[in-house]
Amino acid sequence: MERYLKGNFWQTFVLISSFFIISTVQAQNYSSSTTITLNEIALEAPKTDTPRNQLPFSLSVQSVIESQNIYQQLSLQEYLVSIPGLFTQNANNYAQDLRISLRGFGARAAFGIRGIKIIVDGIPETTPDGQGQLDNIPLGLLQSFEVLRGPSASLYGNASGGVIYLNTLDELEEETVQLQSRFGAYGFQSFQTHISIQGENTTALIHANRTKTDGFRQYSGFEQNLFNAKIKQTLSPKSSIQLQLNYTDSPRAEDAGGISLQDTQADWRQARQRNVEYDTYESVDQFKAGLRWQQDWGSEWKLDTYGFYTFRDFYGKLPFENGGIVDLSRNYFGFGTRLNYEQNNHRWQLGLETAQQADQRDRYLNLKGTQGTLSFSQLESFGSLGIYLLDEVRWQKVLLRTSLRYDDLRLGADSVLEDQVYQVLNPSVGLSYEVAPQKRLYVNFSSSFETPALSELSANPSGAEGLNLALEPARALNYEMGWKGLWAKMRLEANVFFIESTNEILPYELEAFPGRSFYRNAGSSERWGIEFFGAYRWKKWALQASMTQAQYRFFEQSTQQENALPGLPNSQLFLQLGHTTTGNWKFQLTGEHVGRLYADNANEVLIKAFQKLRLQGGKSISLGSIDLDFFAGINNLFNTRYFDNIRLNAFGGRYYEPAPGRNVFFGLGADL
Repeated sequence: MERYLKGNFWQTFVLISSFFIISTVQAQNYSSSTTITLNEIALEAPKTDTPRNQLPFSLSVQSVIESQNIYQQLSLQEYLVSIPGLFTQNANNYAQDLRISLRGFGARAAFGIRGIKIIVDGIPETTPDGQGQLDNIPLGLLQSFEVLRGPSASLYGNASGGVIYLNTLDELEEETVQLQSRFGAYGFQSFQTHISIQGENTTALIHANRTKTDGFRQYSGFEQNLFNAKIKQTLSPKSSIQLQLNYTDSPRAEDAGGISLQDTQADWRQARQRNVEYDTYESVDQFKAGLRWQQDWGSEWKLDTYGFYTFRDFYGKLPFENGGIVDLSRNYFGFGTRLNYEQNNHRWQLGLETAQQADQRDRYLNLKGTQGTLSFSQLESFGSLGIYLLDEVRWQKVLLRTSLRYDDLRLGADSVLEDQVYQVLNPSVGLSYEVAPQKRLYVNFSSSFETPALSELSANPSGAEGLNLALEPARALNYEMGWKGLWAKMRLEANVFFIESTNEILPYELEAFPGRSFYRNAGSSERWGIEFFGAYRWKKWALQASMTQAQYRFFEQSTQQENALPGLPNSQLFLQLGHTTTGNWKFQLTGEHVGRLYADNANEVLIKAFQKLRLQGGKSISLGSIDLDFFAGINNLFNTRYFDNIRLNAFGGRYYEPAPGRNVFFGLGADL
């Protein structure tokens, strides 16, 4: 039976979905619930107040507040799977962080996030050189997120092949204290506390979380303590200031490493023995403070300004001797402001953003888990300054949006005599036309650029100090055409895109440094695809579906060959059915299909397609002044064998990081 279910994924999904519908349809016939509508909400990622349906580019928006209490909250991957064009891997290797790609941007990342801008409540999470991480995101506070799909350098500068904008809660709705605990397979434990403070002009939300897991694979445990505070002060009806504080202590995140296909067949859960011998793990200690001021002057002028400072202390061990222990201290800070002016049907915006980053990178010998002598020491710097102008004009049913941005970027190291300077100009233009009320056609052209990150530049194949300045920035041009439609109960979106890029940066490994990634420019690429998203709500039912069918091809000059970009599937399908019963039970069934992909530049190692299901649900009950939430879920419902991560171009065939099979989680929450 299980083999049949695995081989007939979508038939199985439909059968289970039908079971939920049939089992509750009689109750629904007598339900007095009202129809849920898909209203527009205020957006942040586009940097203007333009309604989502009018924007001439692809923007995905998801509110998760209604279903937050039934998620495991172990990885942001749980929330992002509905977004077309977006692909995630590495959700279970906490030493490497979640790897995200948007239309192919970000696929090269050996750890963390590259090529995609991450922003949390208006404050950049991505460093000036384009590196991002999610290990300090308070998932329990997530309210909604926006994903700007496609190159966005005219608004966000370096490393913005796409933008992920996360919005967290300002306050709890009716409670002052919320307690939650979660437990699950592989020793998973999570304990959360939310405290909401509300005054006449002040709101504050304080969050604390401790998470621990032994990990699915051997030697893949993780431990984290996180504190987050968000304080908002209303200065006047048209002015507010918001303070963010975040502290993350992750004392140990183990790395089980990539293994060969033969090793996976012998023991699906095993760690690479060399990783165990060299005690590979990472430790992170990070503090972040951000301030945001918003001011309106009448209905015409608006000012939005932010400033932030982040300190990150990283210590990691890699599975080789020479330079196998990395001790990194990072300081980065930034400032940004944008001034909006709107009159009649014309809106323009002038913006300025600057950021500075300094990384003290020390490498030591890794003597099979013991720190040896210093082998590399370098202070690296990266500074950015961006100025942009955005203009929107409406003529009856037409909206024209144009923007232009200039970026000046300077990077260097104390062992390099002169700074490397990049000066880049990025335009974009988009046009949308209303063919019927709330139905629009749109076209756009946009561009992006992506400099190598400092960690990539310092990975010098020669082994010497300095930077690998042979690496050049990647450039991309994006052409897109699409359609959007909004009804009271339904939203539909479809688009086609074509992206040309040059100087693609791809990772590879060397025999002398097994497990360490180096980078090179691999030539030019072409990416084209079709994306679809649909959402439908009726009474207490909610259905979402998305599809991506794409081709990612690159031409490598050194071999004069054209191949598929590794690490990117040719197709993705997503289907989710949610239901709330008259008894206040909440269910959510999620199905995913991920198409085949390649593990190497030469396209000699094929990773097969897979499908998986997730079922989760919960119920809330009231006991006097206390509300209790019970919730549980089953991940990988039919125990599909697939790979959580593929290490691109890994030496010795060690491409594979196996994913967990069927596993469960459950929890209890109390609202006081």
